[in-house]
Amino acid sequence: MRTPDFLPIEFVIVGGAISGLTAAIALSRVGHKVTVLELMDSFDETPMGAGCRIPPNATKLFYRWGMEERLRKCSVKSRGVLFAQYSSGSVVGSHEWEEDVLEETGGDFLLMHYSDLRRILAESAAEHGAVLRGGCQVVSIEPDTQRPYVTLASGEVVTGDVIVGADGCHVPPYHCRRIILEALGQEDKETPTGMQLFNVIVPDSALKEFEDKDLVDRLRQTGNVFTWFGPGYGALGFPVKEPTTGDPLFTLFVYSAYQEKDLFIAPAGREQLLRSLEGRDPRLIQLASHARDIVCIPMIERPYLEDWVHPRGRVLAIGEAAHPIPAGSIYALGMAAGDAAVLGRLFSHLHRKDQIDSFLNAIPEIRADRVERVLRAAAGNIFAVSLPPGVAEARDRALRERAERGIQELAARKGSLGGVGAETSEEMMQAIEKIFAYDPEDEADNWWVQWGLMQERAARMVVSDAVTVHVNEDLQEESD
Repeated sequence: MRTPDFLPIEFVIVGGAISGLTAAIALSRVGHKVTVLELMDSFDETPMGAGCRIPPNATKLFYRWGMEERLRKCSVKSRGVLFAQYSSGSVVGSHEWEEDVLEETGGDFLLMHYSDLRRILAESAAEHGAVLRGGCQVVSIEPDTQRPYVTLASGEVVTGDVIVGADGCHVPPYHCRRIILEALGQEDKETPTGMQLFNVIVPDSALKEFEDKDLVDRLRQTGNVFTWFGPGYGALGFPVKEPTTGDPLFTLFVYSAYQEKDLFIAPAGREQLLRSLEGRDPRLIQLASHARDIVCIPMIERPYLEDWVHPRGRVLAIGEAAHPIPAGSIYALGMAAGDAAVLGRLFSHLHRKDQIDSFLNAIPEIRADRVERVLRAAAGNIFAVSLPPGVAEARDRALRERAERGIQELAARKGSLGGVGAETSEEMMQAIEKIFAYDPEDEADNWWVQWGLMQERAARMVVSDAVTVHVNEDLQEESD
């Protein structure tokens, strides 16, 4: 709830993808003036967009902010995960999310087309009063302790009280990340992992040709995420809906070795995808042979920013501009939403401009360790549903063995109990408690109670002392 002395200020957000639009909602809904600058002309369609997975820690925020009905209409609710060998396709384990367990998170696992998610977020941001400007090519960002500004290719200069860099790290020039790295003297070291991700859309007609009708029914009706795994490679497959018609589609994330020299995201051909699948599960190859839209994303490790706030003032990086996450990971979206939620919650308490810097510096203080803790907790935990087992852990034997033990446990449980999910494992509860039940707005509230109010009391004491000194001086002058 906004306090009577709330001070609205101007935010300029560079980047109109998930982190930028979520930040626009979080800030505008509490009363701030927000302008989003996006390179693409439209927020309704997203070139090279495919399927995405939204974790419960993100959906509960979106539900709370009034988007539940629209999200449910355009998505498929994920019910569980099936694990299959990458080479043969033999299902060796499965897991269904129990409703009472998901209730603890306050959200759902949703599967949907990225274009629909981005459109819904843009609609919500506009409804809350944010100004969304497409076709804006940013050429520079200039930090300042009072009024930082953005210069566009047209020559226009857009100023604000705070610049929020939500322009990512995957597609150059990612201005915000670059200028903070340069100011910190931090090297932007890009380390190829030797892996690539094919992000693929497959029409529903491909599923109709499957002889394994039981598998098709399970994929369509229950929203299962089908996970193929192997040592150092794998794939994810899940159902989504066509953005314009709502017709069923299927998304594939295929991870394989990457041999090319170019490290840019680009459209790919079906032949390139099929070559990466030689000798793999015939059903996976059959799906890939019907691929409609294919994008190849080289998997590159990039460093987290050592500080998310520019040292010269009032430019903040959030999302993957601050903390790059492996391509295709479910956590990129969840972490971006969390950053935005903390930003909005802290600035709901703003009533003096001298609080701005304190709030900006509190965001990485609250979020940076959280991001690293989540990725550590997810590594090797099959219930964390980040990447296929064997991909994220390819270069870490201990984590790979942990993931393999988790799948073996599922298989053993299925064989001995005649069903899956008869008891909740410690690994699953760890994923729920440490990752998906987390509420970033609660964390921001905790910071405000522990530190923000203390700073307010200190500021009032300083003002009070200054007034007392001034009054005493006046009295002394009168007595003289």
